[in-house]
Amino acid sequence: MLTPTHSHVVFENDAGKIISFHDYVRLVWKRGDRTDEDIMEALNKTLETGKVLNICRLLVDQEFIRTCSVEVEVWFKYDWLSRARMNFDFGAAAVLSSRNLLVRIATLGMLNHLVGNRDRLRIKVFHAGQEEEAIQWLLQQHAPEK
Repeated sequence: MLTPTHSHVVFENDAGKIISFHDYVRLVWKRGDRTDEDIMEALNKTLETGKVLNICRLLVDQEFIRTCSVEVEVWFKYDWLSRARMNFDFGAAAVLSSRNLLVRIATLGMLNHLVGNRDRLRIKVFHAGQEEEAIQWLLQQHAPEK
């Protein structure tokens, strides 16, 4: 397993858990129901963690996540991503795709929204179960030039 042993949970709520590793931040979405507020809080804490720790790589584990509301999708695309670009850009993001087809489709729609920003942000989607490959790819990515 390539996941380093030096890690610690920096945030956790009913929606997800943020784990800091030396070279990347990992957001693990939890199973089950969660509120829009919890989802938005987890995403905001992910940005904050990357900025505070000066880590430019993100691993998002969506394996068991369920679909979110349209309001959260709109907020993610037009609020969170804008703030992420202005305040702190992750140089690379690896996404472990969900087992849920609707979530995979929604994720691709959100990623297509990022097409104009691909020169600075590298994103690659991996199938659930390809964690080692995702981490290996992520660690090969260099920080974006400021």
